[in-house]
Amino acid sequence: MLVTGYDEIREAAQAPERFSAYVDGLGAAAVVTEMREAVAPMFETDDEHHHQWRRALMDFFTPAAAAAQEQYVRAICRETLQELIPRGAADLVSGYTQQVPPLVIGRVLGLSELERAWLSEHVRALYGAETLSEAQQIGRMYADFLLGQIRERRAYPGEDLLSRMVTAEVDGRIPGEDELVKMTMLMVAAGHLTTADACATAILQLLEDPALRERVMGDVGQVEAFVEELVRYEPAVAATGRTATVDTQLGGMPLSPGDRLLLAWGSANRDERRFDDGEAFRLDRERSRTPHLGWGAGEHRCLGRHLARIELRVMLEELLRALPDFCLQPDATVRRTFGIIRGVAALPVRWSRR
Repeated sequence: MLVTGYDEIREAAQAPERFSAYVDGLGAAAVVTEMREAVAPMFETDDEHHHQWRRALMDFFTPAAAAAQEQYVRAICRETLQELIPRGAADLVSGYTQQVPPLVIGRVLGLSELERAWLSEHVRALYGAETLSEAQQIGRMYADFLLGQIRERRAYPGEDLLSRMVTAEVDGRIPGEDELVKMTMLMVAAGHLTTADACATAILQLLEDPALRERVMGDVGQVEAFVEELVRYEPAVAATGRTATVDTQLGGMPLSPGDRLLLAWGSANRDERRFDDGEAFRLDRERSRTPHLGWGAGEHRCLGRHLARIELRVMLEELLRALPDFCLQPDATVRRTFGIIRGVAALPVRWSRR
């Protein structure tokens, strides 16, 4: 069942005793079939089990921990853009928005600089695969790489996120290898895909609205508000699933155990019952009365939202500073991507060489 209303989506997201985050057929098992039976801790679990995992990993995603990553994010943004500037033209999706986030989540996980580069290359190849067989082949290599990292930290744990995941004891047990590989794949996807797609969507929004772009460029202090409104207006996570676990109702519709729901977050953020002008993009939107659901709701609300906010703000600040006059190339066709994650396929732009 597709759920589109603000109140109904928030109700389902805040009722883990009725609606589980585990949905058969979704997740990393789709490309690594050997993990089909594995349930990713935290991502696909609920209630106290989920809460224990969230508490175990929270130290790496607090506002302070996110702020500690800002200097690194800014450095790799500048390095990436310095390589682009002399070209005068590029696809900002493959050339910029997809370059930065996997390096950041790789650093949080505790990967070395070379390992982050490997991760970035293969994650982008995995999600850019054109056939299922290609995705499965890359997915197997990717999973083997992560398995090696997990085994290394079993033997020599450090102070990084992956070490915390590997050594965490929840409900009296340490997770198995398949669980950890699947969880790490989903952690990387959450840190890479959503941020890359949100940044691409943000750039497109600026290209399509010159007045908004001028306002943001005239006051970089507006970038933070721009990011928050963007997440409401065009959330990168278009939808997530839930499975009914008991006989229940939602929005007056009867549901039975096993019924699957698709929560359309973007629709919730434009629900006319909650947002009088939800179709408008407003930097000055008042958020305290009706908080948007672009970061999710309930116990599965985005754990990495503080880091994502910093990444998006810095990526946009550095882009506008380095390429202030970028515009779409003549006859460029911009195509949005559709699915659980929503973004932009490519952004072919040009700018004045300096």
